[in-house]
Amino acid sequence: MVSGHSPSHSLASELVESNDGHEEIIKVYLKGRSGDKMIHEKNINQLKSEVQYIQEARSCLQKLREDISSKLDRDPGESHHRQEIQVVLERPNGFSQSPTTLYSSPPEMCFGLKVLLLPTVQDREGFVCQTPRELVIGVSATCVQRCESLRKTVRDLLAKLQEAEQQHQADRVAFEVTLSRYQREAEQSHVALQRAEDRAERKEVEIRELQRRLLGMETEHQALLEKVREGEAALEELRSKNADCRAEQEKAAHLEKEVAGLREKIHHLDDMLKSQQRKVRQMIEQLQNSKAVIQSKDTSIQELKEKMAYLEAENLEMHDRMEHLIEKQVSHANFSTQTWAKTENLGSVRIAKPPSPKPMPLIRVVET
Repeated sequence: MVSGHSPSHSLASELVESNDGHEEIIKVYLKGRSGDKMIHEKNINQLKSEVQYIQEARSCLQKLREDISSKLDRDPGESHHRQEIQVVLERPNGFSQSPTTLYSSPPEMCFGLKVLLLPTVQDREGFVCQTPRELVIGVSATCVQRCESLRKTVRDLLAKLQEAEQQHQADRVAFEVTLSRYQREAEQSHVALQRAEDRAERKEVEIRELQRRLLGMETEHQALLEKVREGEAALEELRSKNADCRAEQEKAAHLEKEVAGLREKIHHLDDMLKSQQRKVRQMIEQLQNSKAVIQSKDTSIQELKEKMAYLEAENLEMHDRMEHLIEKQVSHANFSTQTWAKTENLGSVRIAKPPSPKPMPLIRVVET
């Protein structure tokens, strides 16, 4: 047996050629998913039954050749006729290697074809003795032409189907690569957005703490200003009452020192307040920048989602086109098989309908 396997991943065909003839069996292997297990088993059973039928037909043909040979051996009167029929019977399936030799050979060379097409042994024996040899030529040529046409149609359909599936597989791989890249970018954007939100929350907590401290510092500042005003009022009162009193002067000097210290403290508090205000302004600016970054990340994520939806729509449209192409090819193959069956008048040769093509896988994008 000579076999050949195609390089496709999901569809493979095998052309088997027998050692004793031109009989060719085209085996199609379908690699299905778990959901298509029943259909796959049904197709396998159908192919097994067809192979068994072909093997039974081959054994019947071999037995018929032996019967005709034994009958011719028992009839010594027609030695020339027996030699011509023996030449035909020794060839695979009763006909020569190519259709052109049928036309160039004499009518006696095609006698074996007519005999092989009869259903029973008795009909074959009667046909050997009664049928004119001139009727065999047209039947042989028609059978060969139809067989060649059917084989060519099946090979063309298999080639087109494999080419379409390879194209679909390439598009699917490209789509999966693009989809994985978009998903990876979306995940990175989501992680960056989460980090920015965490930083913004920490900044808000720090800002609230600084505002609370500023409020306490402002309260303390107001209290110190009130004390300064009270000290200045008391100093002016002491100066007006007794300018010559030493004790009052010392007290006034002491109060002046206290006022100077309080002023320095107020000045220091003013510097601290300004520094804290600058820090608060910087924190507010950073928070605004973080919010702007978050908004830009949200916009990028929305654009990625739109691109993913667009790619999903393209995938669905491509899947519909593939189904339409496969249905068109299958309908064309069925029409050729039915036309051949209607015009056939002799024999009981049965052509099995090719198994229906496997549905293409549908890719759906799940948003996370």
